[in-house]
Amino acid sequence: MNYNQLKLHILRVLSERDSTDGTAVAAALGTVGVNLDIHAVRMALMRYYKQGLLCRERKLGVYTYGLSERGIRRLAWLDSTPQERVSAAD
Repeated sequence: MNYNQLKLHILRVLSERDSTDGTAVAAALGTVGVNLDIHAVRMALMRYYKQGLLCRERKLGVYTYGLSERGIRRLAWLDSTPQERVSAAD
């Protein structure tokens, strides 16, 4: 799976929730056939947060994530882009 495919999956998962942690994101990804180590999911979440695609809040020692306005726009762009282009764009 390439970079933009993972981004698309994670942004879709977060678009369906108000705010969630990395463990819940990893579990949701598993239900759509994307099985990743929890550490890989957490690194991707941190990377997307630093890119401004996600909002992050610390609750009881655990980071929870949600889509930012920029993340909503990126998800819309990725959804409107043909899948072959998403796969090829790294």
